[in-house]
Amino acid sequence: MCMCAVVWLKDGVTALQLCFLIFDLVKVMTLCPFETLRKKSLKLLQLYINKFEEEGKYTLFRCLLKTSNHSGVEAYVIQNIKNQIDLSLKSPKGSKCFTGHQLVSLLDTVLSLPEGAETDLLQNSDRIMASLNLLRYLVIKDNENDNQTCVWTELPKIEKNFLKPLHTGLNMSRAHYEAEIKNKKGNKRESHTSKTICSVTVSGEKIPAMTTEMELQVLQSALFTFDLIESVLARVEELIEVKTKIAAEENTGVK
Repeated sequence: MCMCAVVWLKDGVTALQLCFLIFDLVKVMTLCPFETLRKKSLKLLQLYINKFEEEGKYTLFRCLLKTSNHSGVEAYVIQNIKNQIDLSLKSPKGSKCFTGHQLVSLLDTVLSLPEGAETDLLQNSDRIMASLNLLRYLVIKDNENDNQTCVWTELPKIEKNFLKPLHTGLNMSRAHYEAEIKNKKGNKRESHTSKTICSVTVSGEKIPAMTTEMELQVLQSALFTFDLIESVLARVEELIEVKTKIAAEENTGVK
């Protein structure tokens, strides 16, 4: 059950009232067929998020990550988490929710794959990219010797639950889509035409009938997404290696 009922807003109103409204806004954002309404609901969502005090935002973010079941919404929440961490690191007073041990449970949720290496990377690509960008930010902004966000002490867990499964998932996904492309190209040559009507399933959803050429474009687009994720992943791991080496040299007095 969402814990937002115990959280209070800046003006003293309980957050439960706004939580129901926020969840309805999320439904509009993800299900409404009209783009203008989806964009308006997104703007309203941010306005309502800003109504919460720090503790309320923390709890709301946890609720949304657990209940939205939508990669785009989760990515938006993760971006908000990143913004709150940034404010906390810049504040002389710090933060009891978005730095230190309180942040760890939130990072456990964000820096992980829902189904491990078996996660549908294409369907969850928005969330994965947002998570990688958050981790990249934490590695850059928080030095290992400071460790204000606890990202460095949690790094072994992050590597186990997020980075390593992501590597495995990328290899599996790329192999699957490359095999599909090879198979479709073979079928195309056999039929001697690109006008053959066929269907393709992406992220568990069957796309309406299309020509083999159109299907190949969809599959190539999936490979491009995997390449993009892999490039950011490589950059994150490079930063971790560099920052770890710098910290080790500082601790041993090596320059």
